[in-house]
Amino acid sequence: MRPQSYRNSVRKISNKPLIFGTFLLLVALFCVGNVVHQVTIYLKRLENLVAEKESGVKEIHLQHIVHKRSLEEDSPVITTYGIDTTYVRWGRSDCPVKTGTSMVYHGYVAGSYYAHLGGGSDFLCLHHNVTWTALRVIKSQTGPSYIYGAEYRDGPSKYPLFDLSFIEEQALQYQGVPCAICLVQGPTQLMIPSRETCPEGWTIEYTGYIMTGSHDTTKHSSSHLCVDDTPQVVPGTKGSQHGAYLFVVENKCGYSVPCKPYVSGWEIRCVVCSLG
Repeated sequence: MRPQSYRNSVRKISNKPLIFGTFLLLVALFCVGNVVHQVTIYLKRLENLVAEKESGVKEIHLQHIVHKRSLEEDSPVITTYGIDTTYVRWGRSDCPVKTGTSMVYHGYVAGSYYAHLGGGSDFLCLHHNVTWTALRVIKSQTGPSYIYGAEYRDGPSKYPLFDLSFIEEQALQYQGVPCAICLVQGPTQLMIPSRETCPEGWTIEYTGYIMTGSHDTTKHSSSHLCVDDTPQVVPGTKGSQHGAYLFVVENKCGYSVPCKPYVSGWEIRCVVCSLG
């Protein structure tokens, strides 16, 4: 028989791999546990950061909504009909009174100064209730571009074209031009120059005359507007203010526009149509 000391030595040697394996397992478990712990801490921090961001966005959004409502409290209630489109009613501060049409806002027609050589060629419908953002306005005239209110420039010779019953003085010349943004039921709206009626199946929103700047006094190009033939004026703007000019456009046939049925010197009518 082998001596007892030999058997103990063999037992110790045979147990070493088991002890070493157990040690490695414990080390691995410790490392995994530490990694899981660190991942858990990271995810918790990330969750808190996202929550703080969402809270800040919500707070800013709520403040913006409250601020906007306080500034727009005099705006009309906008009725939507599902599939809608908008158009500008030039020369009026309201929208046609009919089912399917409502007003988004009303304001003032504005454009570039008539005698400036540059600037925008289009006309804008400025909101009647302007808003400013604190610390986002430089309170001095330092820019190279300006915008001015538009005014009717045609004299009494053109008055018979219009129904002036909405104007107290029964006169247009030198008075400011209002506008309204109208929402109409249907996916399409269309302005047709040289027509007073809409295609079959379309609805007339309003009729008017094509107006734009003068070919001689206005020193820059300007867009053509369909101005309502039952116009209104901006109160308190009587008297030549200059700014942006609007004149009734007359036809000049023979320059790629046939003289039949067009007639030189005749004013160009227009109609705004909607398709519901």
